[in-house]
Amino acid sequence: MRTPLTVVALAGSLVIAPAAAGAVPCAVTDTMIKASQAWVTRGTDPQANNWSNAGFHVGNLAQVRTTGISNHKTWPWVQANRFLLPLDPADPFAPDAQATGEAYLDVAYFHPEPEVLQPLRDTLRAQVADGRTDHWRSPDALNMALPSFTRVAVADHDQAVLDYSYRSYRDLRRRAFDELTGLWSLNVQTNGWAVQGLAKAVLALPADDPYRADYATTLRRTAQTLRFLQRHDGFWGATGRDSAATAMITYAFAAGINAGVLDRDTYLPAVRRGWQALLTALDADGMLGWVAARNSWRPASAGDSAGFAVGSFLIAGQQVVRLTPGC
Repeated sequence: MRTPLTVVALAGSLVIAPAAAGAVPCAVTDTMIKASQAWVTRGTDPQANNWSNAGFHVGNLAQVRTTGISNHKTWPWVQANRFLLPLDPADPFAPDAQATGEAYLDVAYFHPEPEVLQPLRDTLRAQVADGRTDHWRSPDALNMALPSFTRVAVADHDQAVLDYSYRSYRDLRRRAFDELTGLWSLNVQTNGWAVQGLAKAVLALPADDPYRADYATTLRRTAQTLRFLQRHDGFWGATGRDSAATAMITYAFAAGINAGVLDRDTYLPAVRRGWQALLTALDADGMLGWVAARNSWRPASAGDSAGFAVGSFLIAGQQVVRLTPGC
């Protein structure tokens, strides 16, 4: 992986050091920088503390950690949120709000102050104390909530948090997973959400963790079917090309290869086709188009974009870099 710049945290901002002489150009990282900059320049509603912006900022920090180049947007967003989750008092354990926690976990790499993660920790532990495992009503909860639970549990050595999230996953799997097809309910993007979240959990857990093995087994089962649902043009989609679904599945396949839980020879061709398809969805400025709305059956168009899809594109790029010679 190319690291042309060194990033350090200093006085609340990111300081960029010059690239080393003779750094090798990498088309993947160059495209990641262009795509993240396009969204911060032209994206809609960038201030809101919501799951879509959280998805973008997870990807934005993946771009920073991969390329060393920061657009200085994520830390101000986190500060403006006052480190809080966008909780609904009527449904305080809804997984969508916990997607913001994943962005906070990533920003804590640069800003490890305790207050950055305290509201997230408090919310997750309150949910564990609540005990109910039916808060995850849709497979997209595997991306919205499972990564935050898993990473907090690993960081804090908190087995109770890890056990609770695994029970919630098993409850959701029992209700929403088709053992025959290996697919989750609803459409292809829904399956994209599921495999993206499972791949994140696999990457976060130690190699010998039994929960990791179960997540990897389910990831492999869904991937076996999704591989055959890839369109001839490299996209995945419910009613046509969908950059969101394609980015999520490309990420999951690439991350699965890098984690050693998906066979490289089997899945790398699909990763390459998916990444090339995503490149065709970028306009001249790097804005990602052809993004279907979340779990929607409405066909997307070239002008449709969204922060969560850009974020998935960026984390896919982070994994594709590791599979690209010369990067």
